[in-house]
Amino acid sequence: MFRIIGNILKGKMKTAFGKTLNGDERFILTSLYSKTDRVATLITASNVHPKLIDPNYDFVKLTSSVEANLELFQILQKRFPEFDAAMPASWLGLAGCGLEELGTSMRITPMIEPTPYKFALDKMKRKQLSLPEKTGYLEKQITLLGEVQDRFAMNAPPIILGAFDLAMLLRGEKLISDFRIFRDYENAQTEALKKKIEKKGNPHFFPKLLEFTTKASIRIGQLYKEHGVNMLGIVITDQYANPPLMSPADFLTYIYPYVETVWKTFKKYRPTVGYMPPSPAVAEEITEYSALSGIACFNNYMFPQDEMGLTPAEYDVQMVELSQKLKTPYQFLIHGKFLRDCTEKELEKQIIRVCELVMNENIPLSIGLAAVPLGTDISKVDIFGKLINKYGVYK
Repeated sequence: MFRIIGNILKGKMKTAFGKTLNGDERFILTSLYSKTDRVATLITASNVHPKLIDPNYDFVKLTSSVEANLELFQILQKRFPEFDAAMPASWLGLAGCGLEELGTSMRITPMIEPTPYKFALDKMKRKQLSLPEKTGYLEKQITLLGEVQDRFAMNAPPIILGAFDLAMLLRGEKLISDFRIFRDYENAQTEALKKKIEKKGNPHFFPKLLEFTTKASIRIGQLYKEHGVNMLGIVITDQYANPPLMSPADFLTYIYPYVETVWKTFKKYRPTVGYMPPSPAVAEEITEYSALSGIACFNNYMFPQDEMGLTPAEYDVQMVELSQKLKTPYQFLIHGKFLRDCTEKELEKQIIRVCELVMNENIPLSIGLAAVPLGTDISKVDIFGKLINKYGVYK
C-alpha cells in the first residue's frame, strides 16, 4: 500500500515538472485517470505463449513448478524491459483457479494452455461439491502470487473466478441450458407453462449452483488472504457471462447480484470486476452498477473482431469519448491474432490511430497485448514498444 502511495506522489510531482515517469508510476497514474507523460503499456505473462519467450519452458513444466513460473516471469521482464507493467499472471492458466480441487479434471499438455476435459458435475451431484482448500494447483497459484509479491515488491493482486465463470468451469456449456430453463421459469406467467418448463429440466438447479459457486469464489479469495497475499486490487472475473452465451440484459438481471456479493466481500481491498462489455453502449450502461464501474470493465477485449483480429475503429472513438466523460481510463488491447498476422506498417497504423484519439485531450490510455499465440514473430512485441514511445508521448 505505502509503495503504491509513494508511486502516486512521485509520479504526480514528475508529471508537474515535465520529467519522465518510470513504469510503475505511469501505469498506476493511468489507472487512476491522472495525467501522465505517455500512453501506458501492459504485457501479461500468461498472455504470451511461454515457448515464444523461452523454448525451455512448456505447460507441463510450468504447472509442475512454482519456481519455473518465477523464472519465466523474470525472463519476460528482462526480455521486454520497456513495458510499464509486466504483470505476473502465471502459466498455470485455468488450472490455478481451483477447478481441479472442486472436481473438474484438467488436461495438461506441453504446448496447449491447461483446459478442462471432464467437468466436476459430469462426475458428481451438485450437493456433493464442497468448498476448496489450499491444495493442488490452487496451492501453487497462491504460493506463486505470494512469492511474486515478496520477491519483486509488486502490487500483483489475486485473480479469482466470479460465480458464473466458476460455475461454467464446473458444469461446462450445459450451464447455459440450466440458465435458460431457470430464466424461462422465472418469467412464466402460468402454472401450466411452469410445468411444461419443468419437463425440460430442474429450474432450481441454476440458482442453487450459483449460490454454491459464490461461496466457493469467496472462499478462494479468503485463502489468498489467509496465506499472506496482499489483496489490494483483487480481480473478480465473470467474462463468460457475455454474448453469444448471454445477453448483457440477462447478465445484469440474473448474474450481477452474485457478482455484487463477491465484490462486497472484498470491497475494502478495492476489487475490480472483469466483466468485458461487448460494445461501448454496454460499457456506459454498466457504470450504473457499483461493482462494474472500474477500469477492468472498460476495454475492447470482447468487442467483435474482423478477420484480421481488429475491433471496430468507431468503437474506439466512442470509448475515448466515454473515458473523458466518465473519468475512467480506456484499456485498448491488441489481439494476438492481429499481432501474429499483421505487417509492421499495419501495426504502426493501429498505434497511430489509437494514440491520436487521446493526445489532444491528454486522456489517459493504456495499450496492452492479448493472447499472443505461437507463430508470432516475437520481435513484433519490441516494435510495439518502440511505436508507443514514438507516437504515444503526450505533448
